[in-house]
Amino acid sequence: HLEMAVGLLALPRLLGPHPETGKPVKTAIGRFGPYVVHDQGKEGKDYRSLKGEDNVLTITIDRALELLAQPKRTRGGSRSKTKTPLRELGVHPKDGEPVNIYQGPYGVYVNHGKVNASLPEGKSMEELTLETALELIAAKASSGKSGRKSSKSTTSTKKKTSGKSTKKTTKKTKDDDQEGKSESE
Repeated sequence: HLEMAVGLLALPRLLGPHPETGKPVKTAIGRFGPYVVHDQGKEGKDYRSLKGEDNVLTITIDRALELLAQPKRTRGGSRSKTKTPLRELGVHPKDGEPVNIYQGPYGVYVNHGKVNASLPEGKSMEELTLETALELIAAKASSGKSGRKSSKSTTSTKKKTSGKSTKKTTKKTKDDDQEGKSESE
């Protein structure tokens, strides 16, 4: 246990120079667990989390380089990938761009370029033809470019009064205090 404690206190541990850049490759334990890092100088640092079988105290430079060579895992899952259409209807006759049907968070929609048009209720994607899809897209494009109305908020700037209120206070002295007593008696 003592060796492990001494090893953990010695972190971050220098594994050696990166063969391509000559910059240091280190291993350490961070907020999200053990990791290896390649300090690339001005380009920044390249981090990779250690896998379950890797130990921060025993990992070699070769294994660290293997991990650094792997592509970085991105968060978000499906957001980084381009969506695959549920069905391809064909190409738009005017510009040759594809017209496709996609499944979105609010239901099925038709897409052409940057215009998305929701399918009307009661209409299924199987019975949708290229002609009706073009009509939906044309209606959507003419009604509004993005579907959201841009409202310009009129904000009035109030004039700030930063004038200091100077309230004059007269300090009571013993003489004033005694005069008050004599008047009340």
